[in-house]
This record gives sequence, structure tokens and C-alpha cells, in this order.
Amino acid sequence: MPGQKKLTELSKETLYLRQNLFYESAYDTGVTPWSGGGGPSPELVQSLKKSAKKLALKRALDLGCGNGRHSVYLHSNGFKVIGIEYQSKALLSAQGGGQPGLLYVQGDIYRAPLKEKSFDVVIDYGVFHHIRRRDTAVYIDFLESMLIPGGLLFLECFGSKFKHGNGKIYKRGYVVHKNHYDRFSGKSEIRRIFSKNFTVLELDEKKDALLHAVMRLRD
Repeated sequence: MPGQKKLTELSKETLYLRQNLFYESAYDTGVTPWSGGGGPSPELVQSLKKSAKKLALKRALDLGCGNGRHSVYLHSNGFKVIGIEYQSKALLSAQGGGQPGLLYVQGDIYRAPLKEKSFDVVIDYGVFHHIRRRDTAVYIDFLESMLIPGGLLFLECFGSKFKHGNGKIYKRGYVVHKNHYDRFSGKSEIRRIFSKNFTVLELDEKKDALLHAVMRLRD
């Protein structure tokens, strides 16, 4: 699979190795604000209600699933779900583990041993905005290799006006901070980089300057 092969090459790079250490420390200390209190994103809940009936496989891949807040929600709505997460401590507290049709896998998305075209939903609520811009094409290739034609990508990422943890807004669009990379994207950038093979169905900026998007992989 070309998409996965290129991702494997990224897994060896210093930046991404350091990011893994950053998140290991975060879960060690329990400082994980991205966990959302354990419940699913309201935007995901609303968007899924609009589209779930139209999906054929009802198989979902949750990238960087953390404590499983989105995985368990999808599973409760009839999906077979694989949640992939690098941090073992996150998975120790993952919701719903052991239920038929809900599988948590400890692994690096850059080296994920997943079958091509296995999912009609991919959830990314925290991976994209840690992918360097120069690596964006590799990331999108991976998404396309996972989704069946017509499959949906649910994406949440830092918007261009998002205030970083230190309270700053980075107009240059990125920052390398405490061994991890954060990127900040406007709506126009999201449309531009995904438009080649995805149709944007929803793209909204939330009050906290996070972007929420739903995109369909073209047939």
C-alpha cells in the first residue's frame, strides 16, 4: 500500500518520535485536555446522524483514539470500530474495550497494519494538526488507502485563529513546542489540500476556533 509505505518512512523521523514522547508524558501526568471529558464531540454526533444511514459497511477507523470517546460512540451506533492509539496508558482507560465489534490497537498510525479499503468512516480528532505541512500529501494518501469510495472523513483540527496552550495565535500557521508540532489551518487551506479527491460536505469554525469538517472520498 503506497500510503502506508510512505507513512512508515515518516515514523522514523525525529519530530514524530519526539511527539510520541510528549504524549507519553501527558498521559503519565494525566494532563490530556484533548480527551473532551470522555464524551463524543457534539459536532461528530450531529454530523453522524445525517450520514450514518447512507453508509454501506458501517466500519470505522478512529485515528489517535485516546480514551476511545469517539470509538465507543460509533460502536453504540452500530459501527464495527478499530481505534488505534500509540499510548498504552490511554488505552488502559479506553471505554468499551472487549465488546464484540470494538477493537483497540496499540500502534503507531505511521506503521498501522490495516487492510486497504476496509472502512467507510475515518475519524481524525487530533492527528492532522500534528502532521507537518510538507507531509500532508502522505497523510492524505493514507486516508484514501483506508476509505472505500464514497467513504467519509470526520476531521477536527486547529483553526488559524486557535489559541495555543500558551495563549498565543501563530499567524505563521505552526509552532514547534515542547517536542511536538502544531499546525493551524484556515477553511481555505482545508478545502485546497483535500479538494483533489474529497468533496467537502461540512466545514465550520467552532467558537474555540477548532475547525470541524466532513468530507466524502470521491468514487
